[in-house]
Amino acid sequence: MPNHTTLLSLALASLLVAGCKKDDPEPVDLGYDYFPRTVGSWIDYQVDSIYRDDAFSIHDTTSYVLREKIVEAYTDPAGRAAWRIHRFVKTPAGDWRIRDVWTSTKDAFYAEVSEENMRRLKLSFPIRTSRAWDMNIYNNDDELSVAPVEVDVPWSAGALSFEQTVMVKNTVPANFVDRNEQHERYARNIGLVYKFREIANVQTTGYTGWKLKATAVDYGQD
Repeated sequence: MPNHTTLLSLALASLLVAGCKKDDPEPVDLGYDYFPRTVGSWIDYQVDSIYRDDAFSIHDTTSYVLREKIVEAYTDPAGRAAWRIHRFVKTPAGDWRIRDVWTSTKDAFYAEVSEENMRRLKLSFPIRTSRAWDMNIYNNDDELSVAPVEVDVPWSAGALSFEQTVMVKNTVPANFVDRNEQHERYARNIGLVYKFREIANVQTTGYTGWKLKATAVDYGQD
């Protein structure tokens, strides 16, 4: 039967072995916090859109402030965590008028947003420059391959600065006739802070198409 001295020696040896173990590895960053979903959070955007048709000398420009606010969390019919988003437009009087309602979902692999009933795959986890996906895989629009081209980079717009952002953009460049550009930038713990969209046709008659740019100007939590 071991004596007290032997037991003490065994205990000290166990402590020494435990102390020699390597530290636990850092958890893998999958990028989930680039798409936070918190009820009550909101982001305001300065939105500028242009429609142009050179053949008919049309050049229309629209500018407004848009607020996207997460108002409800729920479970969708597929059993996934989902959120309801109210989108408001700021009136000249300074009031907020609801414009439409979008929804979004997020799981361990994908982040999606249903924009006016068009389901789009916004982010694929883990966020890596080596990954690419079809943003329109869940709707009837033409395929739009996108991929992260900048990951964990600082970015500023106006008075706002973000230490870490990721830029997701289309992987197929425009040709001499058609343009289908998609740029979206997400900031950690904030969400979407910049969006650029252009669909156009450029022929001998000139440019026909539209552009939209939305830039975050404020954000908060109610």
